[in-house]
Amino acid sequence: MKLLFVAPSAYLLGGVQDWLADLVADQRLRGIKVTVAVPDDSFHRRGPYADRYPSLAPIPFRNPTGSEAGRIHALEQLLRGHPDHLVAGVNIAALYPAVRRLRRRGDFRGRIVMTLHAIEADYFADLRDQNDLLDGLVVTNRLSGELACTLGGMEAKRVFYAPYGVELGSGWVEPAPATGEADKQPLRIAWVGRLDRAQKRVQDLAPILEALDAGGIPFELTIAGDGPDRPLVEASLAGRIAAGQVIVAGAIPRSELAQRVYRTHQVLLITSAWETGPIVAWEAMAAGLAVVSSRYVGSGLEGALMHGSTSLLFPVGDAREAAAQLASLRNPAELRELGVAGFDLVKRRYSRDASQAAWMAAFQAVAAFAPLPVPGRAVPIAAAGGLDRRLGPETAERLRRLLRRRFRHREAGSEWPHSGHASGDDASLLELAGALDRGTGTHD
Repeated sequence: MKLLFVAPSAYLLGGVQDWLADLVADQRLRGIKVTVAVPDDSFHRRGPYADRYPSLAPIPFRNPTGSEAGRIHALEQLLRGHPDHLVAGVNIAALYPAVRRLRRRGDFRGRIVMTLHAIEADYFADLRDQNDLLDGLVVTNRLSGELACTLGGMEAKRVFYAPYGVELGSGWVEPAPATGEADKQPLRIAWVGRLDRAQKRVQDLAPILEALDAGGIPFELTIAGDGPDRPLVEASLAGRIAAGQVIVAGAIPRSELAQRVYRTHQVLLITSAWETGPIVAWEAMAAGLAVVSSRYVGSGLEGALMHGSTSLLFPVGDAREAAAQLASLRNPAELRELGVAGFDLVKRRYSRDASQAAWMAAFQAVAAFAPLPVPGRAVPIAAAGGLDRRLGPETAERLRRLLRRRFRHREAGSEWPHSGHASGDDASLLELAGALDRGTGTHD
């Protein structure tokens, strides 16, 4: 089996990027030929990405015109050099129409797999468009797999579950103890992730801290991460930051998180609306921390964060209940019990070895499938502007190349879109997904 991963290069910090680096390293150690290909354009640049993840040794592909036709043609050219590979897409939407066109011409004999890392409406719309093309789908969360079948129209036999995994020590180690009398020490809380409102709900931090104050609970909070809503976080917590009660540490490389954050704190707080991991929960548990989390969409069917057993949970957006769960961890026995249970959970289900084995099993199963029929549907390239509408996308693309004309994108997401659809109705999706996720089931 020969593997080709096609991934974006504009995003240098994040769980998906770390997952890919870990997975590729393991596969190469097993003697599997693995190639990673990334775009090399204006926002998506191979150089900084290769510097951040040198072990990936990524090869570049480039879109000289910046158009959708240019993206598809760039990927067709890439795939012609890997005609018999198993190709795994990691949030590069143009990959699928490129494979469709090549298959219809008989120029691609390999398999195509989508890896799904989000619970967002546009990705399930992509699945509906491409379920006749995809040899397989790999999800990191059990709810995502259910949604792929019910909303995306995927055959259940082609949907595989392979969670994120983390490094694990030989046994649980208690986080660094506080100095002085334990009952007078502040609870040391960490929040780790991308600073945004829609998914991570960073707007909930300020009211949670206010509720802790109201309950007379001393605390210190470290926020490790960056993102579009960092200014909101800093403004809402300005007084606490000035007093040293809250530290906004910015983005911290994964290699430094354990030493700088996990080993110096007692609790990881998660406030998310939805997650397909999160990998930070498994990392924190592996380091001995207790986890206090929202009942985010994705936590139910996964059956990992169980209230009172492996974690403490609160309804999404409920600041008072979040503060009450945090306050209960002033009890050293409860803190230790949750830390040990969390470590055992990761050892059982989310170790790097378990994760790698699940991903390899998924890829091997897809590689063993008989080839799908040649896609009957030809998906036309969407017009990207007036020139496309007047001449047609293909003729317009040839003219742009001849004249060396190029679209000027304003952000990484338009240069190489994650999805083939505009943002969908995520609120309705989360309502439907939440209802499905509240079903019972554990998967140990």
